[in-house]
Amino acid sequence: MRTLSCDQSVTEATYEVIWASIVEKLQRSTLFITLLSLAILLVGCGIPGVGAGGNETTNGDLNGHIRIVGSTALLPLATKAADLFRQHHPGVQMDVQGGGSVTGLKAVTNHQADIGDSDIYADPALYPDPNLTDHIVCVTMFAVIVNPHITLSSLTSQQIIAIFTGKDKNWQAFGGPDLPIVPIIRPATSGTRALFRKYVLGGAEESGHPLTTDSSTSVLHTVAHTPGAIGYVTTVLVDHTVRMIGIDGVTATVQNIKTGRYKFWGYEHMYALENGINATTTFLDFMLTAEAQQLAQKLGYLPVSAIAGTAAQAGA
Repeated sequence: MRTLSCDQSVTEATYEVIWASIVEKLQRSTLFITLLSLAILLVGCGIPGVGAGGNETTNGDLNGHIRIVGSTALLPLATKAADLFRQHHPGVQMDVQGGGSVTGLKAVTNHQADIGDSDIYADPALYPDPNLTDHIVCVTMFAVIVNPHITLSSLTSQQIIAIFTGKDKNWQAFGGPDLPIVPIIRPATSGTRALFRKYVLGGAEESGHPLTTDSSTSVLHTVAHTPGAIGYVTTVLVDHTVRMIGIDGVTATVQNIKTGRYKFWGYEHMYALENGINATTTFLDFMLTAEAQQLAQKLGYLPVSAIAGTAAQAGA
């Protein structure tokens, strides 16, 4: 057996203590680095409850409130899409209202709504906020409708102009019954009215029976129950209670839009000021998913891709 001197024993014992201390510190350092790396990984992967910024609940779902105001032509889709969105995100409250395109644009730019639905593009001169972003979600076809007692299948552009400017006041002038013509006029807040005036009336001013509120369903109901009435709505709402007639012998179809023969259609816009990760942005992204686009087509709207490359882009 090898014997150690007193000095040797002290020296080796000291080395053992120092080595043990070094090993313990290394173990602690490794554990710290491991925990730190795991925390960074969890944040980067978007694990629920980590770095949520107040937009997620503890189970990882969105929360908050989204108020949508505007186009009554887009209202059927906006309402159904909101219901579908809430099935995926029950923590989000959805409030969807009509009121007209102009009402929607004013509401979103005045911070009274999160999303402003519109049949028309927002004029930068009227809505100059640089943060106002346009989200085109689908295409709507519009049609001229008449009371079911009017059996005409089509009117020329000039005849429609004569009717809505008050020049012709009886259906007999167009081969119809001896019945006064009652044009149903939408209020100035209507984006549908703006498109009708631009693409059908050629800029002429309307005159007739004015509605006090902008509602596509009100137009449909009024035309259906008023003898001699004529109006215009999105084809999404047209049902058996009214008759849809052609313009210059052309009806509202995808093919007629693509060839430029039918001009009474428009993009449907959802305008918003919000940016970044929040419930509003997530909903706007949702509107372009296959699920939401299939819902739109089921309701009678068209995907933007259906008319890609069309020469006459409505609303531009």
